[in-house]
Amino acid sequence: MQLEKSLCFINFDGDLTRISRNNKELNNELSKKFKKIYILNLNNLRLFYKRNIYSVKKNKGLIPKNFKVIDIKTSEDFIKFAHNKKLFIIINGISKSIIDFRIFYLFKKVKAKIIMISITGQWGTKIFTDVKLKNIFIGYKHVFLKSFYYLWRILTILNFFPKIHILFESSSENIKIFNNGISRKFESLFPYFKISLYRKIIHVNSKVFDKFKFDSKNNIANRNKKYILYIDSPIESEGRIQREGLVSQETKKEYYKNLFSALNHLSNKFNQKIIVSLHPSSIQSFGKIKKLFKNNSNDISVSKKRTVDLIKDSNIVLFSISSAILSAVVMKKKIISLKSKHFGEYNLKINQKNTQGINCPSIDIDKKISISKKELEIEFKKSISSYQKLINERLTNNTNKPSYIEIVETLKNEMI
Repeated sequence: MQLEKSLCFINFDGDLTRISRNNKELNNELSKKFKKIYILNLNNLRLFYKRNIYSVKKNKGLIPKNFKVIDIKTSEDFIKFAHNKKLFIIINGISKSIIDFRIFYLFKKVKAKIIMISITGQWGTKIFTDVKLKNIFIGYKHVFLKSFYYLWRILTILNFFPKIHILFESSSENIKIFNNGISRKFESLFPYFKISLYRKIIHVNSKVFDKFKFDSKNNIANRNKKYILYIDSPIESEGRIQREGLVSQETKKEYYKNLFSALNHLSNKFNQKIIVSLHPSSIQSFGKIKKLFKNNSNDISVSKKRTVDLIKDSNIVLFSISSAILSAVVMKKKIISLKSKHFGEYNLKINQKNTQGINCPSIDIDKKISISKKELEIEFKKSISSYQKLINERLTNNTNKPSYIEIVETLKNEMI
């Protein structure tokens, strides 16, 4: 009997915004090349976790018409869906924690092929728990989510859980690390033991490189550099709260006071207004945040436009921990990293990684800013000259093929 070869995304949210926003070009290409793509709502299969209620109304128009949403309520539902199908499942968004162990077990039971897509170019955070002893009770949720990783990995080695059939990766640095790992070396000595997590690794371009290399609207930066762009990062990020707890009102007040002082200083130094690009989590509080910034400076305005669109016309881009900064690297923009002790330890580590990776000047907003415009311009020139190395190492495979085309072609060939 011929099995139906089916491509699936998985979803744990009440709506499809994440799948729609993060995979727009890929979704469109898949829609053209496949008759049907499934989105499996698996939040009911998670253990010890709050259920998200899926809303059909919220999702109208978010995905192509030949994407079909399947609500899986029980393990039996999943096995029934998988009957007479050979599943290829894109697993972005799933954890390696015990909350998702049942899902991995079911994937193995139906012999699904697991696909992972890692094309942001970002520097990753620790796989294992990184909560300090003093925060162990505050950060219990993070510990719970992360501390099962090694157990999960052992279960993949023992074939209780499936390994990753294909990893699409944009960073050549990461690919080198994976290929030089202990499991790869062991497998090269003893080929019978298939213990490597990633069975195939395919080097593709990153999403930010795709955007500016292959999108004619974005590949040439506007020469009329109108403003300084500040890419907003919430001081209360989910990662920080999980590890360090809620942020006090006093800390927030001090942080914003120092931030406005720094923004006004840079605005005066370069004689340009500041545009603030809000983090997606801040969009709902647009009115409140807009008022907050306006009350602290006449030369600061808040925009609802996408960050990627605002970068084009900027002269300088300011950031703290936003992944969107890599778009500014590809566009060879002047970049300044802003840091503050009020970010907390977790966010400060991310800020430090990004700053070192981009090799850009950094300003501590908790201190008096003493760097001159001339010194900054020298640092800009130095960091921009190093961008190409970063682009080559983390953002491109040096081909004239967008990642979404290469991913779809590979999946098509796998499913023949």
